[in-house]
Amino acid sequence: MSGAPTEAEIQAQWRAGIDILETLRNHFDGTIAGSGGKLDTLTQILEGEYLPTEYTRLMAQIRAQCSDLVSPSYASSVITPALFEYGKILAADATYGLGAGYRAPADIFAALYDWFHDKTLSVASRTITFDTTPTAGGSNVGNGTISRLTIDENAYNIESCTIEKKQFVCRADQNSGTEEHAETFEMIGEPSSFDSLLRGSFGSGDAARTVITSKHAGTGSGGSLLQNSSFSQYAAGSTPKFTGWTETAGGNHMSQDTTNYYRSHPNATTNASLKMDGGHGTLTVTQPLSAMRVRRLDSNTPYFLRVMVNKTVHSAVGGDVVISLGSSSKTVAVSALSSGWNEITIDFNEDCWFKNFNEDALSVEISWNNTPTSGSLLVDDVILSPWDLIDGTWWCLRQNAASPVSWLANDILTLEDTGGAPGTGKINYWLWVAGFGYLPTSGSPTFTDP
Repeated sequence: MSGAPTEAEIQAQWRAGIDILETLRNHFDGTIAGSGGKLDTLTQILEGEYLPTEYTRLMAQIRAQCSDLVSPSYASSVITPALFEYGKILAADATYGLGAGYRAPADIFAALYDWFHDKTLSVASRTITFDTTPTAGGSNVGNGTISRLTIDENAYNIESCTIEKKQFVCRADQNSGTEEHAETFEMIGEPSSFDSLLRGSFGSGDAARTVITSKHAGTGSGGSLLQNSSFSQYAAGSTPKFTGWTETAGGNHMSQDTTNYYRSHPNATTNASLKMDGGHGTLTVTQPLSAMRVRRLDSNTPYFLRVMVNKTVHSAVGGDVVISLGSSSKTVAVSALSSGWNEITIDFNEDCWFKNFNEDALSVEISWNNTPTSGSLLVDDVILSPWDLIDGTWWCLRQNAASPVSWLANDILTLEDTGGAPGTGKINYWLWVAGFGYLPTSGSPTFTDP
């Protein structure tokens, strides 16, 4: 066979291949390998001298062959030829031109994702309900949290993940191997199947197990990418006053408060916060990328930015707090802040992605705008860090309670996703199984499921 199939014809062939995979999976999981299935029935009635030995061996072979037909490698072998055909479509576009020059399937798939986004094409969603609110263990001592980013740079749900319960367990605290505020947690998912059958009934297993560090304002693992994140390095007579930060507006009305601060951090020499005095218009501090602990950010990684602020200690009563990561920003009215310390973050959506906050002279900026005639605002524990990638989505573990209490070993946070069952969003499901990822989704997909 030869010729140049159209995009619709490529999709039709891809769809037919997925239909075979899905038909096999549905039959193997529901009829052959599941509880009460054909293999289970035969196992339950085996007896005699020859039958149990021979049938057990034969059943193992049958299961292995069934598993192979719905394995990641087999799914990849079904999808990869369609990607190479699609590469020709991409390259032939007058304004696009990507695809045919790539030889690695993963590179072609990345170009295909961009093609779907640029051309407003889509597939059906796996309809995953992401759990973004952790449940704390009943015996927890620490009172921080873990947040989750499930939106990609183009505002699509990230559908390349395992549907399961995930537990984050503190494995090292200040008394058992790490420093306070930099506790390490192990992520443990549910057990995985020993082969490729019944995937929807199992979890990520050991493949996704990893260790992450709680974010903090110090240096080392889990530390902020910003210099002087806690405003502890200060010289009143210098310009700038705070190492790493530039007072771009109202610098004469900013000082250090060493009595009132959010918390300490690893390797701290001075515990302090930034004090902004009201009644002087807009007050702003900025840290450019050139002053940070790194000089380059990863264009394929989302970044987390948070600022802790306190209006209560020095009676700040008006104006807005604005935090900016490049061109992404978040504005919160001081009147909307609770008593004590409050966390302000860049929203957990596409704004966290480098593509969307990148700008000339990239910097982090903190402002108190339209300040009142009196009162002062405290700012502390500014954290800029990459999100941690675990099993397809992104996570950030940290302290954000008004009165933080450090984690201790065996503290637990639990989250559990639902939905995303096999047979739902079949194109994306098999892309995930094959290890490619996912394509943009919509309620009216242009590339429909079989």
